[in-house]
Amino acid sequence: MAGRRVNVNVGVLGHIDSGKTALARALSTTASTAAFDKQPQSRERGITLDLGFSCFVVPLPGAEPGTSDTLLQVTLVDCPGHASLIRTIIGGAQIIDLMMLVIDVTKGMQTQSAECLVIGQIACQKLVVVLNKIDLLAEGKRQAAIDKMTKKMQKTLENTKFRGAPIIPVAAKPGGPEAPETEAPQGISELIELLKSQISIPTRDPSGPFLMSVDHCFSIKGQGTVMTGTILSGTISLGDSVEIPALKVMDDYSVIGRSLFKKETNIQLFVGLKVQLSTGEQGIIDSAFGQSGKFKIHIPGGLSPESKKILTPTLKKRSRAGRGETTKQEESTERPEPIQPVTLSLSFKRYVFDTQKRMVQTP
Repeated sequence: MAGRRVNVNVGVLGHIDSGKTALARALSTTASTAAFDKQPQSRERGITLDLGFSCFVVPLPGAEPGTSDTLLQVTLVDCPGHASLIRTIIGGAQIIDLMMLVIDVTKGMQTQSAECLVIGQIACQKLVVVLNKIDLLAEGKRQAAIDKMTKKMQKTLENTKFRGAPIIPVAAKPGGPEAPETEAPQGISELIELLKSQISIPTRDPSGPFLMSVDHCFSIKGQGTVMTGTILSGTISLGDSVEIPALKVMDDYSVIGRSLFKKETNIQLFVGLKVQLSTGEQGIIDSAFGQSGKFKIHIPGGLSPESKKILTPTLKKRSRAGRGETTKQEESTERPEPIQPVTLSLSFKRYVFDTQKRMVQTP
């Protein structure tokens, strides 16, 4: 299909066994390698253990015929529902633009449903409530039961920022997970139309600092550790340095500089120039971290033990006295000690009449 695709991320959240994965399967036309509980452990236990990604493509709402941006790709982020996997749920919620809260219509609001609602209030601005498994309701009383659950959900959402959010009934997998694939899902086309009306195209900033939310990390034999994720802002190219704060990796030949340049400065123009550290070492600007203003400095001779001591955050243990007793080491708490600031100096000459506008440093 011709035309550039505009992507939005829709989270599928809810209590365990509310039919989230079945709903994602019914909506999707393309699945990733991690979609629909493909892990052996997930199939064995019958629950979602990791984030699953799949998508479907529809015409972009409001697009003029003949324009290049005619397709809207809706990426579904299928999140686990088990309480012990709350960190994985939060990881999925931080990349979504809209949230589908899936409710088992026969059970109503449950513990993890409420937790997902709280996460949604923090992570996104729009919500669609999906009342799933309507096929399990008695046919004669089905509409009355749907209306009753709709009113309950409206009352639940009344004191949240999602007040007035649309609520739609569906049956993603009629007959349950073990039923044969003979009956078509109910309400899926209506749900797609509802999603199209609720989706707002997010603004992605390719010129901002590079920020990627990591959703999977695994090892490939002969290659090493591989991370996959969703880029929320900025761009990256081969050879760029990426900071992974959670790893807290340190070495004797590299330091990260900041506050020397403005965020809008193209630091690539300064790569290769020498900088002087207030600790005495001389370094070379090696690379930049997007347009965050941070940059990597290579120290050819390495940091001295004194400099490493200054630059390394230290944690001091603090003892707590027992009540009515002399001070003793009952428990230890760690707190970071203040770090002595290290300043950077960059000196260069730029000649007014130089057409190439080179920056020159004296040896």
